[in-house]
Amino acid sequence: MVSSRSTIIIAGALFVSPLAVAAFRTPSSSGAVHPPTSGRCRLNASVLSDSLDADGQQLRSGGNANANDIISRAVEHHSQAKTNGVNGVVAVEGHTNGVDIEFEKHQLQQQMQAPSQRQKKKQQHQRDNINKSRKNNKAMAEPDFLRKRTETLLRMTKDSDSSSDNLSTNKGAGTLKVEKNTFDWLIDAWSYSGEDDAVDNALSLLSRMEELRDQNTISPSVSPDVKSYTKAINAIARSGRSDAGEQAEVLLERMILDAGTYRNLRPNTFTYTYVIDAHSRSASSKSPHAAQRLIEEMERLRAEGDPEVRPTTRAWNSVIAAWAQWKGEEMAWGRIGSGADRAEACLGIMEELANTTGNEEVRPNTYNYNSVISALANSWDHGAPSRAEKILEQMETLHRTSGDDNVKPRTATFNAIIDAWAKSGEPDAADRAELLLAHMMELYQTGHNLDAKPNVRSFNSVLNAWAKSGQDVAPERACEVLTQMEELDASSELEVSPDATSFATTINAFARSKAFGKAQSAHDLFLHMKELHDTSGKSTLRPNNVVYNSVLNACAFSVGDIKEQAQAMEIASALLVELQKSPYGNKPDQVTYGTYMKVINNQMPVSEARDKVVDTVFQKCAKDGMVGEMVLRQLREMGMEEACESLVGKTMWGRAINISDLPRELTCNVIEGKRMEDGNHSMDVEKLKVWEEVYMHMRIQIIEMAWIIST
Repeated sequence: MVSSRSTIIIAGALFVSPLAVAAFRTPSSSGAVHPPTSGRCRLNASVLSDSLDADGQQLRSGGNANANDIISRAVEHHSQAKTNGVNGVVAVEGHTNGVDIEFEKHQLQQQMQAPSQRQKKKQQHQRDNINKSRKNNKAMAEPDFLRKRTETLLRMTKDSDSSSDNLSTNKGAGTLKVEKNTFDWLIDAWSYSGEDDAVDNALSLLSRMEELRDQNTISPSVSPDVKSYTKAINAIARSGRSDAGEQAEVLLERMILDAGTYRNLRPNTFTYTYVIDAHSRSASSKSPHAAQRLIEEMERLRAEGDPEVRPTTRAWNSVIAAWAQWKGEEMAWGRIGSGADRAEACLGIMEELANTTGNEEVRPNTYNYNSVISALANSWDHGAPSRAEKILEQMETLHRTSGDDNVKPRTATFNAIIDAWAKSGEPDAADRAELLLAHMMELYQTGHNLDAKPNVRSFNSVLNAWAKSGQDVAPERACEVLTQMEELDASSELEVSPDATSFATTINAFARSKAFGKAQSAHDLFLHMKELHDTSGKSTLRPNNVVYNSVLNACAFSVGDIKEQAQAMEIASALLVELQKSPYGNKPDQVTYGTYMKVINNQMPVSEARDKVVDTVFQKCAKDGMVGEMVLRQLREMGMEEACESLVGKTMWGRAINISDLPRELTCNVIEGKRMEDGNHSMDVEKLKVWEEVYMHMRIQIIEMAWIIST
């Protein structure tokens, strides 16, 4: 029977714990950010009791209320309370001054290099685990070897041979023995292999173990146990399949069913943790609810005295990760619910369970706090950065008062909150982000927290906050942060040498501003970056397409007189020619062409010269297979869709041309959010002539503008 006390804690904490996170931190006059005096988030028993509704009463009386319904109503209650209790303006990012939304989208995709930063971090973590495991499992060093070993073992134990008297646990091919350890060894290797067929091979091995056990033709030592099943579930969890959670639960249920016959199949803590992990990594909208249900099942088994199962911070972290990617429930009137709210509520549940059950293995640690902070940072919920800071304050207070390093805020903690401010769009976001960076610097330099050492990502997130702030001082403040990075690196005080992202983000601060001469300022930054790269040889400073495109974007949104427009056109044209013969191996991509078209659209008056330039550039874009949505959109805005129609070979009769209307050869190299592979950097004579023609048209237009100015 479910422990009523444990269930009340889990349900009630979802009501109460999130209500404690509502206030902004107030910087002191000195600029330092001081943590509050409050400690961990603890639930008062009377408040908890008062917060429970009829579902809670039913639980106390031994009823069976639906846990998911309780959680849903709890979060609704919290969301309403948060709406009433937190003042502020909901920032909606839209088409702001000096910003092309399509460009911003593509730039963000390019900076993320296809996967998001969060996905890249998860993938890198998985690769690190794979490399670590490969050191201990020789079969993983070479997938072909692993595949061959698996095929050999399955062939040796197939039905036609398994009944013969010649097969024994000591028989093998070479060093391969038909025994349980061999099967477990290979299943574990597949779990960490990263191969597409890893799950299929792991399950084939497990299925063969079951067959051999049921046929009883081989020594019982080949029979699968909890360890074998848990390794197979781990393979499913790491596969990234959309149905990973459901598939993992099928194995779990089979273990529970068969445990009556084979006692060595009783699931343990690791088994449940890997199943929850599978749910947290799958794309199903039901996964968070399943993960929550399983962690509650673990608590029930612990309360009933099962010595093999007890919730841990590791298992809870997977539950938090599952809720973090939950987008709410789809209703007829829209989506309701917040995954970040529920992830945050998990901290209160964990704390209360640790206090009331004595299970210290569920007391939140730094990783749990960081996971919730990351959930808030990626949620776009109103007030999320302030709530994330509140969690940081709790961590700092607890570490300061208890000395417990398990809750010490680290660099990743601060970076996630800075990133939350950068994404928030709130009026004071950039100032708050820079205050946090200053707080990190102070903690590290004074020795109070050496694990809060700022890194390049810390500074880049602050730069991003300034770039998106829309403040008049944004370019100046971004340049100050960039200069600070150079000075700290030069003095060896911190290893925070600016990289390509640092410069691209600072350039974007100019592009989004109303500053006069932004094209020249952006170009000067670009030249400074090239100089640093050439003198230092640092690969992180190698100009990439993101940097080139950022300068083009600044040119596209330059404001001022005709002279300013002419300068922006000249810089953009020179960059486009340079990019085609770049010594860094870059080539114009769909964003480059689309942004350059935007430069023409914004900075050149309608004229025959402009039409010739557009036609020439579009022909080159089409030849490169780079006709993306940005290019088509600019052609539409300039009223030059006939250029596309001539390539398509038919008239669209007033209908806008879409990517799907174009021949494949015009779009074959469009890779959204992904850097183009380096190719042959040399230019043939035909290409050189094309770009000379483009530049000649630019020079003609610039001369015409200069003549207008003089007259």
